[in-house]
Amino acid sequence: FGVMGALHSNYWLDQRHIPRRYSAADPELGFVRSPLVSWKGYVPDADRLVEYRTDENGFRNAPGQRRADIVFIGDSFTEAATIPEKDTFVQRVAQATRISVVNFGRGAYGPQQELIVLKRYGLAYRPRAVVWQLFEGNDLTDAEEFAGWQKNPQQGSMSFKERYFNNSLLNEWLTNTRSRERGAPTVTLRYHDETVRRISLRYRYEPKQPATIPLGMSETLKAIEAGQQLCQSQGIQLLVVSVPTMVRVMAPYISFDRVEDQLKYLPQVPNDQKDFSGTIKESCARTGCNFIDSFDGLRQAAATGNRNLYIPNDEHLDIAGNDVVAQLITAWLQSKNITREQ
Repeated sequence: FGVMGALHSNYWLDQRHIPRRYSAADPELGFVRSPLVSWKGYVPDADRLVEYRTDENGFRNAPGQRRADIVFIGDSFTEAATIPEKDTFVQRVAQATRISVVNFGRGAYGPQQELIVLKRYGLAYRPRAVVWQLFEGNDLTDAEEFAGWQKNPQQGSMSFKERYFNNSLLNEWLTNTRSRERGAPTVTLRYHDETVRRISLRYRYEPKQPATIPLGMSETLKAIEAGQQLCQSQGIQLLVVSVPTMVRVMAPYISFDRVEDQLKYLPQVPNDQKDFSGTIKESCARTGCNFIDSFDGLRQAAATGNRNLYIPNDEHLDIAGNDVVAQLITAWLQSKNITREQ
């Protein structure tokens, strides 16, 4: 327990189950990843082994980098721990443009934490542009949760007995073998090659999120506005990229067993309803930051080849999905004349 730092309760490492082996508590961010560590992990839904490493700041980069033309911030979609590092949209942009990049994505971070990452780490790299990825599936709940933690960092402190069980090998085994969360529907996903796969959905498309999670929405908009002001003051271009849920992108190829599940996970959107992406787009137009909704690009890609866009059951972008997002960002960089020669 002394080695793992589990003698004292921590909300992120205990309640949120962030692995202590490679993470540590942080008074500002909640938790950080350990610097200069590496490991290999198997991704069953993609049937591949992925190598993961961290730099001196605990992010997924090669050690020793001090400058980058493009700084990427975001959550687990930017970190992309379930695919090879070279296939992340961060590195795909670097390969396509020959521009130096740095990846400050971190799974389980929300928009406020991503803004802190930009201030603490990103600006020191003196970037010409910042790409800020957001996810419509859980960013607002993450933002609301972080706001609550800031008000009361000791919320839900766990007893020594509870922490002992949570950090035990027995619990790790049970976590890896127990069935998926009850209530998540199992659906049929059809591929263009006529093969089908039964998968469990993880994220719902919730078009009413801005209204039903108002604190998370306001915290997200405040973070983006602060990020835009900060970048603008230093002559940096800010691009916000919204990533949609898998169920929305792959809707034409998903069959629900029950109508109730379809209405819950893929509801119809009223014409006057501004969903997560629409609200972010409107805010960016008002504050002057650039915005890309990657939904159309991913849906068009799915129409020609719907395999490897998302990782089934996990629902993060797979290699082909990362490539689509990289192409959208690359096109934006070229439109802003942010090139290698400058």
